[in-house]
Amino acid sequence: MANGKDTIWSVPFVVLMAVNFFQSMAAFMANATLPVFADSLGASASMVGVVVSTFTLSALLVRPFAGPAFDSFSRKKLLLGAQGIICLSLFLYGVVDDLGALCAVRLLHGVGIGCGGPLAMSLVSEFLPANKFASGISIYALAQSFAQVIGPATGLYLVNFVGFSAAYFLAAALLLVAMGGIFLIREPYREHLPYQLKLSRMFAREAVSKAAALMLLGTSFSCMASYVVLYGYERGVADMGVFFIVYALCLVVTRPVFGTMADRVGTPKVLVLGVVCFAVSYGLLSQAHDLGGFLAAAVFGSAGFGCCAPLLQSMGLASVSVEHRGAASNTMFTGLDLGTMAGPLIGGAVVESLALSLGSQVSAYSSMWLIMLVPAMGTLIIALFWCFRRAKG
Repeated sequence: MANGKDTIWSVPFVVLMAVNFFQSMAAFMANATLPVFADSLGASASMVGVVVSTFTLSALLVRPFAGPAFDSFSRKKLLLGAQGIICLSLFLYGVVDDLGALCAVRLLHGVGIGCGGPLAMSLVSEFLPANKFASGISIYALAQSFAQVIGPATGLYLVNFVGFSAAYFLAAALLLVAMGGIFLIREPYREHLPYQLKLSRMFAREAVSKAAALMLLGTSFSCMASYVVLYGYERGVADMGVFFIVYALCLVVTRPVFGTMADRVGTPKVLVLGVVCFAVSYGLLSQAHDLGGFLAAAVFGSAGFGCCAPLLQSMGLASVSVEHRGAASNTMFTGLDLGTMAGPLIGGAVVESLALSLGSQVSAYSSMWLIMLVPAMGTLIIALFWCFRRAKG
């Protein structure tokens, strides 16, 4: 259960936010540099999509077996194990030198990611009061925002000045710091359900519609994470690390605001606003010719996926009891993983196809942003349906 007070600011919540920062810092350093790393190894645009998406395959495969464990065993101990796998994967990124080995490490990375994200989210939910659930999850996600300020720029800086290996070794060191923080958490008492490989234990039926909305939006968003740096370089914009800094700084403002709005007026209405901002962001990306255009897209993007994702997560977690939040979190991250896997693959295929017909890589990327808005419109339809159902009582 929550901490028993009408505040989100308990000691475990603060510690878990710090843990989230360090693990997110490592993730953003890797995510910003992996497409460039794959490109340096000779990968095509579609192969970059394969490399980026590979980890979601193993994440999805492990979820049916890991999901029941989240509600059956100590979430703290399981989280430590997941972080250890991620740490090892980041170290291995620093030593591989071909695309086959890189994909193999991504598969290992996916096992850790497939368990780490749902475990951390379900654990932090145990310390939040029910009346501040949406704002609590949004503020918890702010740790990722601060990591985004530093992570991608640090990763790209290290790649430019000391090479890929140094970036990944530093990311692995940050995971060790995060693991140290997890030891400080004392888990609250909860009923441990028996471990059973049943569909109802793997996934939460109540969270499926929220996971579907997150999957559709994640399909569109994952192209930004995979291709915006390469697109910027094609446009002649060298300092793309600034894009991530502006995006993350805006999240520091928009996430608490959107979270508080969701607690007051309802999450569905705020989601509609967030998807509209996301659409504006991709429209601006398609027309960006200089750093200013990219930064304008970053501002609107921060109020798009950056705010919608934690709100959808909070809806999924709030739809079940605390004993089943491992399954609910597993359901939400499964939806996110499906979108994360599909987006880069679809985006890469679109870029390669359009580059042939349009005769320009830049034009292909520009058109891809607009095409990849189609899945996000599915999230908008779902959010509007929730608004309509809520209005009818």
